[in-house]
Amino acid sequence: MYKVSLVPISAALRLEDALNDILNSVLEELGKLQGFSFALRGMEQEAERPLVIMIMSGGSERKTIDYVADKPGPVVLLAHPFNNSLPAALEIAAYLQGMNRSVALVQTMGNWAQELRDVLCACMAAKNLQGSRIGRLGYEDETRYPFPGDPVDLIQSNWGPLVVDIPFADLITRYEKYLEHQRAAEVVREILEHSSGSVEPNEEDLHGAAAIYLALQEIVEEHGLDAVALKCFDLLPILKNTACFALAKLNEDGVVAACEGDIISALGMLLLRELTGQPSFLANPSTIDVEAGRISLAHCTVPRSMCSEHVVRSHFESNLGVAFQGTLHNDVYTLFRIGGPTLQDLYAAKTMYVGSGQDDKLCRTQVTLQFAQSEQALQLLRRPLGNHHLVVRGEHLGKLNSFAELILKKEPAHP
Repeated sequence: MYKVSLVPISAALRLEDALNDILNSVLEELGKLQGFSFALRGMEQEAERPLVIMIMSGGSERKTIDYVADKPGPVVLLAHPFNNSLPAALEIAAYLQGMNRSVALVQTMGNWAQELRDVLCACMAAKNLQGSRIGRLGYEDETRYPFPGDPVDLIQSNWGPLVVDIPFADLITRYEKYLEHQRAAEVVREILEHSSGSVEPNEEDLHGAAAIYLALQEIVEEHGLDAVALKCFDLLPILKNTACFALAKLNEDGVVAACEGDIISALGMLLLRELTGQPSFLANPSTIDVEAGRISLAHCTVPRSMCSEHVVRSHFESNLGVAFQGTLHNDVYTLFRIGGPTLQDLYAAKTMYVGSGQDDKLCRTQVTLQFAQSEQALQLLRRPLGNHHLVVRGEHLGKLNSFAELILKKEPAHP
């Protein structure tokens, strides 16, 4: 539960009864917002952040501008339809934006409470990303984009998280410790008990996959990591096993975990986790059907919590280790990607579940999605931000657009 302060500002020394009624009505609506607790604060009182400033009347411009002068971060203004609240809010927003401050202006009309919730989710996500830690195990041989600088520096300067490099040998040492450990046997039982069946992996594969998970879990705890990006293909010649299970399980545990050493996707998954509270499925697009407005994606690691059922399989390319062939829930999904020269361009699209596949020529978990706006299929094909895309359950465009506009000061994440 996030605590938020509501600070009413008026030109008058005290609120008239009519304005008090408006304020109480707003507080009543805010009390229904899940995940947030609102407390009324005066200008002279200490306020929780993020804070929402409610412009009660005209003539409150200078008081508001002075009030936020020493309060860093985005400014969230709430305007109501009466007493020249909106005219004052427009002047305040224009002035603050002229001072290069990020401003969100919400009117108490229509579905305003949900709009405000999206804005506050963006504020909290940005706050939580600051100082978060992404562990990187293994380096990519080639950059995924001709960045003007090191992507690690771009992630820290433009988003906040610190990328911590962890020696690959550290993972191997811990893996060997857990290979014959009782905890590995317990994890193997969990893998088999919760699946609909198992195809390729044998007992040795399962114990190895469990040991990789326990080793990564220990690294996460020891280094205080919020996310990991593992160059998993480097495990194949050394361990004859993969991290597909380990990464899926970490995502289920609430620790963001990306494969192929993809720190950019790890950042995107971390943002989605902060905005939605949910894990995401990192996948490769296999086909984009522009005519039908559909996309099919596949990969070998998926959080089982995103699936209605799953089968234990091997890793597709190597036929080694333990992966999952999952069937995603029949629901709405958001497709998401971070990219661009400064890692501040966002692609986001609302999609609907069409079906899951079992093609032996693709990675194990396969899903086809229908774009809500079919032209977004062509947009993805013509101006891609990269290969890996993230699939998260639910429609989250409001939160992502609020983040793009308020935090990144960019255009909305979808057309």
